[in-house]
Amino acid sequence: MENILWKLLAFILAVVLMFLAPIVTFYDRVDLISYNNVYSATNEFADISRELGVINKSNYNKFISTLNATGLTYDIEFEHLQKVYYPRFDDSGNPTGSVEVRYEGTYGEDIGEQVLSGGYVMESGDILYVQVSNSSNTVGEVLKSRLLGLSIPKKTIFVKGGGLVHNTGVKGDNE
Repeated sequence: MENILWKLLAFILAVVLMFLAPIVTFYDRVDLISYNNVYSATNEFADISRELGVINKSNYNKFISTLNATGLTYDIEFEHLQKVYYPRFDDSGNPTGSVEVRYEGTYGEDIGEQVLSGGYVMESGDILYVQVSNSSNTVGEVLKSRLLGLSIPKKTIFVKGGGLVHNTGVKGDNE
């Protein structure tokens, strides 16, 4: 009787190793491919926008279609830090002749509305960040949560790209 239990346990373990492990590995690779696509699309979009100095509608639509090709839904957040110059004053209130550089931010929906209405223009020296995270579960996450009973956080694909804006943009669709 004890020998039969060991054989049954060995059979169950063999089934798990032969069928379930390759399936989980396959879907992990599918998730990795999705991550790589999101990473390259985000960095390409941010680089093009920084080089042009404008986030235009055609580049934004191309970016969205590339993200949609992965079959997931994403949260996209924009952050634009605009360089602003403030004159410095001495204790008596007289200008010192020097300036202080600060960055003031514009975020999310304000940028998105302007992109869809013709373009969001930036100045040379500003900073642009584009952040993308998945809002739906990937196939690998769903499979792992069902097989292992784990609760996996939704935002496993998280990419942030951007940097210094190189050119001052011109409003309009630059294709």
